[in-house]
Amino acid sequence: MSSKKPSEKKQRLSRAEKIAIPLIIIIAAWVIYSVTQPSPPIQQQTENSSTISSRSSNTLDFTLPVIGPNGPTGESFSLSSLQGKVVFLEFMEPWCPHCQSMAPILEQLHQKYGGNVTFISVSGPWDGTTQNDVAKFIRDYGSSWTYVYDSSGSTMTSYGVNGTPTVFIIGRNGAIVTSLQGQQSYATLESIILQSLRS
Repeated sequence: MSSKKPSEKKQRLSRAEKIAIPLIIIIAAWVIYSVTQPSPPIQQQTENSSTISSRSSNTLDFTLPVIGPNGPTGESFSLSSLQGKVVFLEFMEPWCPHCQSMAPILEQLHQKYGGNVTFISVSGPWDGTTQNDVAKFIRDYGSSWTYVYDSSGSTMTSYGVNGTPTVFIIGRNGAIVTSLQGQQSYATLESIILQSLRS
């Protein structure tokens, strides 16, 4: 009896190893896959939630294709082309309900302040968003400012965007002076625009 116990113990360990090795391989593969995949932003912010911060930092330039109401226009837009101007930079997704709610507000602001402030909206590929989805959004909401499409999502990542809508106000000196995350009211957005124009 005692002579069989070591062999039984060895056999049990062998079975455990046979189970553990494939599990370790699967877990390792999953970890590698997770690390290499871009993390999409959290799209739906709580109604009227906001995070407002003021800071002075240089913006990161980008060049992206322009999207019009009929799709890609064949033109590209570079943020660096707006040096010396106040910029209202929005990161959005066409299917985001809070972005949809803010679209009419942004149109009103653009109609009122578009002569002094340049409005730019950046959309990314999250949840399968395409350039045609952005074009449809422009048609549906009658947006009259510039939309660009970030096919890789790298611009959103560079700006640390983890939710939509996210807005950055860029001063004439090219520095980000204010950022807001989540759905905002007309009054809040107008207030930060006016502050940026006075600075």
